[in-house]
Amino acid sequence: MSELALRFIAPGAPPSTRWRFRPIFVVRATIALLVVAQLGRIPMLSTGSTEAPLLINDVVVMALLGVVFVAALHTRSFQVDAVGGAALLFCTVGALSAVMAVPRFGLSTIQLVVSLAYLARWMVYFALYLAIINVVRNDDLMSLWRTVEATILVFAAFGIVQAIFLPHFAQLVYPDSVVWRDWDEQGHRLVSTVLDPNIAGAMLVIVLLIEIAQLASGERVPLWKPVVLFAAVIATLSRSAILSLIVGGLCILVVLGVSRRMMKLVAVIGVLGLAALPKILSFAAAFNKLRLDDSSALGRIVNWLRGLRIWADHPIFGIGFNTYGYVSEWYGGVLRGTTTYSLDGGLLFIAVMTGIVGLALYCLMLYFVVRNCRRVWRDRTLPGSWRALATGTAAATAAILVNSLFVNSLLTTFVMELLWVLWGIAFVMSRAALRPRAYTGEARLVACRTAA
Repeated sequence: MSELALRFIAPGAPPSTRWRFRPIFVVRATIALLVVAQLGRIPMLSTGSTEAPLLINDVVVMALLGVVFVAALHTRSFQVDAVGGAALLFCTVGALSAVMAVPRFGLSTIQLVVSLAYLARWMVYFALYLAIINVVRNDDLMSLWRTVEATILVFAAFGIVQAIFLPHFAQLVYPDSVVWRDWDEQGHRLVSTVLDPNIAGAMLVIVLLIEIAQLASGERVPLWKPVVLFAAVIATLSRSAILSLIVGGLCILVVLGVSRRMMKLVAVIGVLGLAALPKILSFAAAFNKLRLDDSSALGRIVNWLRGLRIWADHPIFGIGFNTYGYVSEWYGGVLRGTTTYSLDGGLLFIAVMTGIVGLALYCLMLYFVVRNCRRVWRDRTLPGSWRALATGTAAATAAILVNSLFVNSLLTTFVMELLWVLWGIAFVMSRAALRPRAYTGEARLVACRTAA
């Protein structure tokens, strides 16, 4: 596999073929519709203890992939980079492990279909990454980032309103839902349109970290944006989100250091936080979020220990992709809804499902992502906005790895959609760094000034 990507070109393809329609507009519309999240669900598969609905967001992403497929046919060119290659191999191992679980654990046909259906959904969102690296140009990058930022700001603003005026929002949206099976009752916690405070917190942290990286790089960012996102993170009362924000912030500090505007943001948030601290503490205490011995924290420890035991019993290829809910019954688990089909363990869950082989491929994919980001943030000929975006993307990746220890964010489509988009942007920037003549717009201007 080459340093950049493997490009597949049909024989006889004209070298100057151009796609007149700009798929980037469809990409931006797809990202903007992420704000709909769980508010549009089409029932599909159900096993009684869990459901696998088709979301409006799934349909939108698949429509985008259709547009990109037509564009690839028109240009007779399609590329798969190192990240994409590792992800495809991971999907292959995931599928094989699920099939191998059928005779090993006596899975039924419907159980296998449910397991592979989630893998298919994961692959659809992964294909969004391939779409971006094939259709996004250098001068599209910042407009694509601004779409991501605007989408999550709307998500955060609605979430703040929801937390204040619409408690138990999941039950309001789906009054027939079963609390233990679908969503817990969250009271006044921010869940926004994903209906889960931990997942909402992970999505907010991703964009907030990039804005912090921009401030640390000296880029101009209106302070109200990170303040709104930080307030939304606090309103989730998600300990995993706050911890991942701290870890991501430390990554940014190591790479970029501290800037005056970043200190100004910290001061503004500190003053507002101190003023609201009594209310925040009473709010957190109502949900037992100030203690580490609550049922939520202790339950995660039990799950981690069970996951380590299962991985020790099946170390090479694991128990099968998305079969944990069925296999865990063999180890004393109780099948009680969607939460029992996952393990809050991040990379541990990857290892449990796909073994050492799948874990190695997933870590290899993450290594290629961080390598792309590092190449960009170290290249002083590139625009500061690009280097800040790459730094924030790497920090967000590290943050989600920490976040996934407490909630299954690595396999949640809403979180991964944001990461796939940002990882795709990082690849396009990295490609420009390796091909200086491909610079356009701001990148070319910076390169010329540096040379002068």
